[in-house]
Amino acid sequence: MKIALIFNLRPTPPAGVEAPDDVHEEFDAPDTIEAIATALAVFGDVVALEADRALPGRLAEGGFAFAFNIAEGHGRRCREAHAAAVCELLHIPSSHSDALTLALTLDKWMARRVVAPDVAVAAARVVREDDDISLLEFACPVVVMPNDEGSSKGVRDDSVAVTADEARTLIARVRALYGCPVLVDEYLPGAELTVGILGNGRDIRVLGMMEIAPAAPSPYFLYSVEAKRACDERVRYYQPPRLDEATRLQVEVSALKAYRLLGCRDVARLDFRLDATGRPHFLECNPLPGLNPETSDLVILSRATMSHAQLVQEIFRHALRRYAMVPV
Repeated sequence: MKIALIFNLRPTPPAGVEAPDDVHEEFDAPDTIEAIATALAVFGDVVALEADRALPGRLAEGGFAFAFNIAEGHGRRCREAHAAAVCELLHIPSSHSDALTLALTLDKWMARRVVAPDVAVAAARVVREDDDISLLEFACPVVVMPNDEGSSKGVRDDSVAVTADEARTLIARVRALYGCPVLVDEYLPGAELTVGILGNGRDIRVLGMMEIAPAAPSPYFLYSVEAKRACDERVRYYQPPRLDEATRLQVEVSALKAYRLLGCRDVARLDFRLDATGRPHFLECNPLPGLNPETSDLVILSRATMSHAQLVQEIFRHALRRYAMVPV
């Protein structure tokens, strides 16, 4: 089997270009691509393809039987859908979710509208380009972030506003740096949780759940860009999470519902946070979860049951079965 591994490599920002330092945070490093390619090699010949403008031609002419798609794409809120849409156009079977789900889930506000009211969601509002932020009031504290970004892009250590004036200042900053609608999110003070899910149809199951906590006491902990970059010093991962059985089951049920409602395929990682009463609220879904062998949350939460290579291979097997192709 000839397999296309579709990805976006993390570049060095060009000199002189003004952009936030996390502009390429979602893209993958070479060691991630190499590890995934090695894991997939048990299924056949793996060819790595950058998801750029040349991708359609390379896929069309490459004679590929399957595509393992982890490409983040370029552009705004539909960028994660590009590679999946090209695969569909060319009738090349591909892993992970389809273009609709990939576009939907990158827009946090839209994803919450789809899963609610079946799943509790964090209270929020979207501030769009034509909204006059000088007239807006907010019940604080709130988290201010880009509405259609991933990998904590735009979520910084100082992204919590405790006054309406602070919220308006942060909204202006996000608008200037990212040029997209701004999500103003109720700050939930409870535990932050992430849930990995594998499978399709009757084979959908929870892979694992992990609590993400600060290494030192923090009045407003966020899993920010800075925290992720210094996770060894600043973050503690609890797997399983420090939850009572009833709360853990409630999170699992909510995650499985959201996975199905959003139309996820093969794998996804869903984020939740508990409110002051301990009730879980859906934050967002990542249907293209990171697969870095050392630092990605999905890899960390699955280590108790499988290696990185086994995780990649299991995702691929689920994708093969979905197309009624016989897995190795």
